[in-house]
Amino acid sequence: MDEKRILDYLDKTGGRRTLERLFRIVFSHVLDSLGKKGSYEVSLSLLSPAEQRELNKAYRNIDRETDVLTFAYEETCQEAIPVTDLGTITICPEVAKRQAKEFSHPYERELAFLFIHGLLHIFGYDHQTPEESERMFALQNRLLNTLPFDFYTNRRKLVRKLLEAQQKAIVPYSHFRVGAVVVTKDGKYIEGFNIENSSYPATCCAERVALYAAYAMGYRKEDIAALGCITDSKKVGTCCGVCRQVMSELMELYAPVYIYSGDCSQHLDTTVEGLLPHPFTKEDMDR
Repeated sequence: MDEKRILDYLDKTGGRRTLERLFRIVFSHVLDSLGKKGSYEVSLSLLSPAEQRELNKAYRNIDRETDVLTFAYEETCQEAIPVTDLGTITICPEVAKRQAKEFSHPYERELAFLFIHGLLHIFGYDHQTPEESERMFALQNRLLNTLPFDFYTNRRKLVRKLLEAQQKAIVPYSHFRVGAVVVTKDGKYIEGFNIENSSYPATCCAERVALYAAYAMGYRKEDIAALGCITDSKKVGTCCGVCRQVMSELMELYAPVYIYSGDCSQHLDTTVEGLLPHPFTKEDMDR
């Protein structure tokens, strides 16, 4: 069956044009995660504080600007491919910026959070009671955390740090240098590199060195945004099986992984789960 995902996007605040791509990714991700089949359309407007306040006063009788407002329709238009018009969501970027600063996370992540919130309202989720609130916000956080969008990694900085890490590799036997970098959500780029030993099993790969260094600094899987890796190979050389297993336990499965060829002309953008779809976990040890 043919499907359409239509985002009728209007930015009345003169913000970055790149935001539209983020909102389109969010829209498709929410529909896919909720198992919504068919064609859907939603209108999204970014408004000034004054415009958002006016809407909030007119429709909710609250005289102040707010972060997000939802106006649900769920009407189906009669076309060759019927499209369900979900309604309109308005977001105030100025409020989003304040909240992003308050919660110490990226502005784009706050915008995605608010758009997801509005879409869940359209699909019948609410937070009027403690039970409803727990259900809605648990789903909202899961959708945000599994969103295929990296809010934290500066790719140019990542490549620079990878090249620096690679130069530090200790490889007297293979002469094959590997560099790795763990990116944390608070902006750290933690380097690792392969360290070889004449007792070959004692050799440690760059990915594990970087992850162990991050953990030694007190970070845990929920603090890690992404991992990058570079090798001397002319093509993209992916992580070994041992590293994939370690990554599956020390990182979230949905965390991005960026792997580069030696000259950075090729790269693979994947996730921990993409590298290891069926990891062995502690649950597998249950008797």
